[in-house]
Amino acid sequence: MLVLIAEDQAEIGDVLKESFEEGGYEVLLAATGEEAMAALDAQGDEVRALVTDIKLGSSTTGWDVARHARELKPEMPVVYMTGSESNDWASLGVPNSILVPKPFAPAQVITAVSQLLNASSTPGA
Repeated sequence: MLVLIAEDQAEIGDVLKESFEEGGYEVLLAATGEEAMAALDAQGDEVRALVTDIKLGSSTTGWDVARHARELKPEMPVVYMTGSESNDWASLGVPNSILVPKPFAPAQVITAVSQLLNASSTPGA
């Protein structure tokens, strides 16, 4: 199961990648919003969930990446990570997403992805 992680801080991206792989996921890592959107365009059919930081060090934000993911796949599970943008989640975040505030334990992010994947595979959800 392929998860796209968009995170501009390499050390956080690496820790998440390792944690997700230990949990049995395949991981595609993007360092910018543009990279994440290109990955979605190239492999969107295979990506089962998106984990994105909101501030990605470029003009393309995690909000933008999530909206793009949902345009390609309306039921795509989205988990946002942020240290400062949580107040904007209600207005800028996509519906049925989860926000995990930084700092976090990688297990919190994996649990959030699992919850959304389970909810989207439940009949009538």
